[in-house]
Amino acid sequence: MNNKNNVYLVAFYTMKPRPGVNTSVKGWMNNKDNLQYDERLEITRGVKKSSSLANVILDLSNKTIVRNRFNDTSDFKEFFKYYFGGYHKYISTVMKEIDPGYLESFLSDMEAEVKAAESAEAPAE
Repeated sequence: MNNKNNVYLVAFYTMKPRPGVNTSVKGWMNNKDNLQYDERLEITRGVKKSSSLANVILDLSNKTIVRNRFNDTSDFKEFFKYYFGGYHKYISTVMKEIDPGYLESFLSDMEAEVKAAESAEAPAE
């Protein structure tokens, strides 16, 4: 699982009540609208001991999911797309070093998705 030379994206999530939620009411946690999640990402070489608490671990070197406690149906590309959306500056820097070809291909796919969405939204003439 852990190759100390591989680069990993490690995501941690903590749940907390949304502002204004009355936590003294029994069952407040049963309503998903009362909850929010804080997300913290680390990009590391090798999996650290502290990563045992991580919800998601992606092996960026091999394009695989090491751990997925967040969403059982997502594949590597879906996770990569999600994290790239919020952390593109950091992920681009890392991917340019470890696999520029994958990054180029991913960006091309994203560009094609945007163009397809724009043409679907354009009014028919």
